[in-house]
Amino acid sequence: MSSRRSVALHLLESARRRGISHAFGVHGANIEDIYDAASRLGMPAVVAKHEFAAGAMADGLARMTNGPALVLTTSGGGAMNVVPALAESYDSRVPVLAVIGAAPLSLTTRGAFQDMLDPPDTIDVVGLLKSVTGHVELVADASELEPALKSVFATLDRGLPAALVIPKDVQSQTIWDTGVDENHEPATHSTARSPTAITETAGRLADAVGRGERICLWIGDEASRTRAGTALRRIASRLGASVVAAPGGADALENIDGHAGITGVMGHPSAHAELVAASICVSIGCRMTATDRGGFDADLADTEIIHIGINDARPQRGPSILVDSLPSALRLLDESLAALGLPQGAVPTIDIDYLDTPALPHSAFPSLRQIMNTVSPHLRSGTRVFADAGNVGAAAIHYLTPISDGRFTVALGMGGMGYAIAAGIGAAIGSADQGRVVIVAGDGAFFMHGMEFHTALEYDAPVTLVILNNDAHGMCVTREHLFFPEAASVNRFRPTDIAGGLAAMFGTRTEVRHPASLSDLDSACADLFADTGPNVIVVDCDPDEVPPFQPFLPKGP
Repeated sequence: MSSRRSVALHLLESARRRGISHAFGVHGANIEDIYDAASRLGMPAVVAKHEFAAGAMADGLARMTNGPALVLTTSGGGAMNVVPALAESYDSRVPVLAVIGAAPLSLTTRGAFQDMLDPPDTIDVVGLLKSVTGHVELVADASELEPALKSVFATLDRGLPAALVIPKDVQSQTIWDTGVDENHEPATHSTARSPTAITETAGRLADAVGRGERICLWIGDEASRTRAGTALRRIASRLGASVVAAPGGADALENIDGHAGITGVMGHPSAHAELVAASICVSIGCRMTATDRGGFDADLADTEIIHIGINDARPQRGPSILVDSLPSALRLLDESLAALGLPQGAVPTIDIDYLDTPALPHSAFPSLRQIMNTVSPHLRSGTRVFADAGNVGAAAIHYLTPISDGRFTVALGMGGMGYAIAAGIGAAIGSADQGRVVIVAGDGAFFMHGMEFHTALEYDAPVTLVILNNDAHGMCVTREHLFFPEAASVNRFRPTDIAGGLAAMFGTRTEVRHPASLSDLDSACADLFADTGPNVIVVDCDPDEVPPFQPFLPKGP
């Protein structure tokens, strides 16, 4: 039965019908009508401490559910603060819908507080959002909402963030709601935009197997998000192929035979070797960015590369097969290989190699590898790990063991410090039924967005925040030492007792551990990873340790 609804309520009802379960944001005058509508609808509206974090929370949830997520901000500083989070979503192709409140139209052009709709006299919020989303629309009247929803949901279906700017007085206008979103039903996914290309590729690969050519599968974040591991295992076994992953596809490799490790500047020499030794590389959901490739472009000059993915490669290298559903495309590829007579068989056994980082002379602290090796065994089945950028991200990519039935995310699109803290908390709040979230971040990331741990406490989220504290911006210290040895350091901090501070603030509501040894860290992980609510482990480490990052090492792999 159709009825009148406010624009705010209709927007959220439409979002919920499209699978959006939570809203993340920061309350404010020009978005309060939508928060009120969320309350009426019963949609959890999570209030973060900062709009960047709210956007990262939505981004993290979208990555875990492989569906769209929602962030709400008011105008002015709120709208400006969410831009970096949308930039990460745009670069990493994550479907986040940002709904930005704006000053009432009746006050636009009249010097309204936080007016952003009268350029060049004001900030051009629509123009600004165009640079970090796949589509943005200003909804200046209730009649414009339905066409705008059709456009933004189509954008989200393509895996890109989108934005709606809705003035406060428009949010309270009414609109007919039939209860059926006829104009923006979820897209129906075909296997590929050119299914014949998949079957032809299967023939090309079968011929290569017959000639004894060496094949390597290069797995990316699209395969990770769509949980394509089962199909990947079958395809690898039919081709006798080795398998490597870009950083974003690390968790797709769990239990896959022939796994040679992670590619890129923070990756494993064994992965590099397998990739360049292959005569044919099949890139599956891997966009092959500079971060993924790790500077070995020249080594790939003679390698035939076939790309299969939702998005094109960066840059394109040989045939590119764009698909609407990667799992469907991989099923077709597997079935085609089977039909060509390729049974599942043995794959090469590969020992993963690690970069040879300089030793820590006379250090009182454990190394990053020792820390990760201590954490890894306690990551239970289904655990979702978010690693922040910098030294911590490099160590996690390089040393953490893949988790059975779990997830691993490191956002290297923008490489923004603190992303993992907020994204992990968002995932823990929005999908608590999927298991525990473990966030591994540095003290610099904590100082930026660590107070989002308060949000985790407010929602009793199943999350452990592991802070590696070296009292520095560690990677910047390394760069200073290597590239500007005569300059005084600006990246070392005076010591901070993060554990003591958190215990003083939240100690009656959570447990905070500050292990003094690897043995203590082992016990802390065993106890706190088995807990049900939020908790923290702070581990001291050395600011002068060189992380597993090829450009910082004397000779590379």
